[in-house]
Amino acid sequence: REAEPEHVDFVVVPGVAFDLQGRRLGSGQGFYDRLLARLRPDCARAGLCYDAQVVAQLPAEPHDQSVDLIVTERRVRRPR
Repeated sequence: REAEPEHVDFVVVPGVAFDLQGRRLGSGQGFYDRLLARLRPDCARAGLCYDAQVVAQLPAEPHDQSVDLIVTERRVRRPR
């Protein structure tokens, strides 16, 4: 059953890469950015990737949504 965005407390999103500020690089079609924009402000957002996919900085556009945590096989990071 699909949950309505206002009922979601925690979401895990994949990414091609994440940076240390919590910005996410996706596939370029904006699906997850649109979903994340519809969630409540207090909904926790975690990005899931391998440690090698975490980089110092990614380019960002005004519509890009960030994550609160980055979870890899080695650690859990809180973006700055």
